Amino acid sequence: MRLLVLAGTEDGRALAEALKQRGYDILVSTLTAYGADLALEQGLQTRSGAMDAQLLTNLLEGGAFAALVDATHPYAVQVKEVAKTVCEKLSLPYLRWQRSPLELEVHPLLHWADDIPAAAQIAVKLGGQRILLTTGSNGLPEWISQSCLQDKTLYIRVLPTAEVLERCQALGFKPYQIIAAQGPFSQAWDEAMFKQLTIDIVVAKESGKVGGTLEKVQACLSLNIPLIILKRPATETQACSLAQFIKHLEEIIWNQRSFS
Repeated sequence: MRLLVLAGTEDGRALAEALKQRGYDILVSTLTAYGADLALEQGLQTRSGAMDAQLLTNLLEGGAFAALVDATHPYAVQVKEVAKTVCEKLSLPYLRWQRSPLELEVHPLLHWADDIPAAAQIAVKLGGQRILLTTGSNGLPEWISQSCLQDKTLYIRVLPTAEVLERCQALGFKPYQIIAAQGPFSQAWDEAMFKQLTIDIVVAKESGKVGGTLEKVQACLSLNIPLIILKRPATETQACSLAQFIKHLEEIIWNQRSFS
């Protein structure tokens, strides 16, 4: 039985590998060639590149897939919506794998924001001048459009690919503002970088236990630096264990086959 797994993250690849071990024929789809290379190293069949609704429809119709498993990043909202819409049109089961969230205690250095404009306002109230964004490159146009941050110095930590760096430079970021590195990073690595750049405020996404967010939290608390955390999109489903998810997946596939 064949499954299409949308996964470019560590936990997504772990899920794909677990499904393969269960005997499923797995095709892992990633946005980047780098993500596909990582999946290939684990012995997984892959394809890479962005897909719109038509491309995804063609892939699913031509591949005899029993279901689509969405294990994309918690903040990849557009991909989720496209996948759900296509699966609904094709009457194909769509299952969302949700990584476990962090459970952080309330702390005066931790500030939660619903979106980028809210995070920018919090940063202004905190009064810091040097702000490090560890929220990826896709949201940078919205960040630089925040008028309240025009007098601030923004540093960005992004993936070290030519495409990403070109995008950052096109948006006006100078080399000294760009930290191009592949995570996840340790607490010690984060602390060293925050100190080297004399960062006043760090901004992160709540990417879960495998996304490096906890290490950022620990580094900020250790250095007494405020951390602004962007909340997950409200569309995210409730997290469950790997075993629970696979059991749910198999129940859905079994029911689908029983009524077909």
